Amino acid sequence: MSSTDNLNCLKNLMQLMCCDGDIHKQEKAFLYTAAKELAVKVDDWNALLKEVLKDNQPFYPMENRDKAIAALKAMIVMAKADGKVDEQEKRFALQFAKTIGVSKSEWQQIISDTDTDSLFTPFQQQIGGPLIAITDDFDKLDAFSQVARDHQALVQTLALKAYLQAAEDHSSPVCFHAAPEKETTITRCELLLNAAADGLVCVLNRYQGHQVKYLHEVGLKKCVIEPIYSRDITEIFAAS
Repeated sequence: MSSTDNLNCLKNLMQLMCCDGDIHKQEKAFLYTAAKELAVKVDDWNALLKEVLKDNQPFYPMENRDKAIAALKAMIVMAKADGKVDEQEKRFALQFAKTIGVSKSEWQQIISDTDTDSLFTPFQQQIGGPLIAITDDFDKLDAFSQVARDHQALVQTLALKAYLQAAEDHSSPVCFHAAPEKETTITRCELLLNAAADGLVCVLNRYQGHQVKYLHEVGLKKCVIEPIYSRDITEIFAAS
């Protein structure tokens, strides 16, 4: 796995640390923790800092969007580390968010989702899978599969009928999508519960949220609402 995104995340955090002209001990401590979580070995911090300042780049590019989102969350936590967020730090984080194409709704979610225990999850080498995705009514399957693959999970796609007929171990987590009609969703869920049990997760779009209570009533324990993020994949594997 390429470590370029990991190093560039650390460099972006260093830029944030320096943007207000005052480096606080809390920010340095966060930076050292980030380097450990990112598995980036720094032999000479002063040399790396000089390199970042000399480069004078607006931002260091990050190819993986989940990692870029995680970097943005880390920036927000780091900016708050000294007890206040300076205007320069706020502008830096907002500009980075704009650069990686964060929408207004995503920004609000990011602001409320800065748990330091899971900030760097997208950077970690995950051993997950296979994750089985039932294709029926799964219109955004490609987007879902991409997030799972970014999480280092192998995704296997099967139609509902093929999955139910497969004579194999059903221990892997299974995701199915809600149907437009509640009755179809419930029937689909009941069939899958007999095979997947605790490893079953329903994916719904925001217009299908009202179906969640009916799914819980028939015994389903886990539902996720699109768009799907890396943390959702983590929870899917935790549920299995």
